[in-house]
Amino acid sequence: MRPPLHFAVCLLMLGAAVARAEPPEVEATPGRVVLGKDTAVEVRVRVPKGAGPVRAAASSGTWAEERLEGGAERVFHWTPPSVRYPLWAVLAFWVEDGRAPDVTTVVLPLLGRTTLDVSTAPGAEVVVAVGDARFGPVKADGHGRAQVPVEVPPDAKEARVLATRGTLTTDRSAPLEVPANRPLVAALTPDPLPVEGGGWLIIAGDPERISASELTVEAEGATVKPVAPERARYTVQPRTDATDVSVSVRWSDAPAGDAVRLQGAVKPATARPAEGVIIPDHVILFPAHGVRIPTSRLTSLFLLGGAAFASGANGGPLLGLGVSVPLPLWRGRVAAEAEVGLRHASLDGRQGATDVHSRVWGVPLLLSARVTLFQRGSFQLDGRAGGGVLALSHHLSTDAIGTADVFPAVVDERRVRAMGFLAAQGAYQLGRWSILTEVRGALAPVETPSLRAELGGVSVSAGLRFVP
Repeated sequence: MRPPLHFAVCLLMLGAAVARAEPPEVEATPGRVVLGKDTAVEVRVRVPKGAGPVRAAASSGTWAEERLEGGAERVFHWTPPSVRYPLWAVLAFWVEDGRAPDVTTVVLPLLGRTTLDVSTAPGAEVVVAVGDARFGPVKADGHGRAQVPVEVPPDAKEARVLATRGTLTTDRSAPLEVPANRPLVAALTPDPLPVEGGGWLIIAGDPERISASELTVEAEGATVKPVAPERARYTVQPRTDATDVSVSVRWSDAPAGDAVRLQGAVKPATARPAEGVIIPDHVILFPAHGVRIPTSRLTSLFLLGGAAFASGANGGPLLGLGVSVPLPLWRGRVAAEAEVGLRHASLDGRQGATDVHSRVWGVPLLLSARVTLFQRGSFQLDGRAGGGVLALSHHLSTDAIGTADVFPAVVDERRVRAMGFLAAQGAYQLGRWSILTEVRGALAPVETPSLRAELGGVSVSAGLRFVP
């Protein structure tokens, strides 16, 4: 009896697999939408019992929910777009169960409403026919003018105008200006996209059958390849270092501005034991936990050098040396920094018969926060904000004799003043080193009995960051 039992079990498993492979059955109500009148469409999606989550995507409009779980029937609610011109809408549905999705699409005509101005005989009864639909009758006024409200489907090219007065009927055509529309719906599945195994890019439109040669697909953060040339389905393999994937899809003969743009999160690969793993120079591995941490997220030292540009003689060279310590905030994107710098400005001029030589040295001591705003591969863009104190040394000398009443021969002053700054910093990582460029705006006004200066201004600098 064992072989028949095994055979029966295999048949049951095969039947279950076939049932799960069936695409969803979809029913939309209403089946045609009048823009400005019909505010919602209810879509019932039937799937085999025990099927996974059902995902929905649309070429236009919005969903109340794009993902529904549980039950043999899932009810989606779709809101048409706010436009008034006629167009087609493509709705796509599939079961997200980790396998290549089988997609069911529904194409809905979205009808635009307009008023057709008709000139005919005074008092005539006017009827307008658009396709199989008729609108009117509307009676023309004493000047032979009539306005007929009509509903225009996206495939309409012209309307028939029938005007009847007594026993006389005229029949003529009126062109309808309907914008050309080729809908396209695209989606990434599953969500998030796993690094291990990747996922799929689903594309559907009208006509329903689209070949890959008709499309232009561009991706960032992943490799996208067509499964077959005659079918618009692609595999998506995220890069191991990607946190998200961006994809744009458009008809090959359409401008780039008409592309459908997608953004998807990436599920990182499962952490593996450290044994036998070759670790790149720019990655630090903690064997106790098997966690790989980019060097930009570790304590580091940085050095910056450049020039400040301020009014008058306030510009000059600058130098900064600091340490950056990551904080457990916003997934490690925030770091606390301490920086000590050197700032110099000088003035050589003449006041009357006296030559004046002024030398200013400033030592800023700053605390700041650095926030990573953008990161892609080895490049990242940070914002910095902070403040502290500026220790100032001013040396003033003159070379004229007998003018002490105007300028003392030699003046040495020391002051401590407040300082604040905002900066944007770009970094490109090369192993344990990163190349830095920074644009900074600072405020550091200084005033003494013999000096009025602004040691802030706008500065441009470059430098290096190093992880010990």
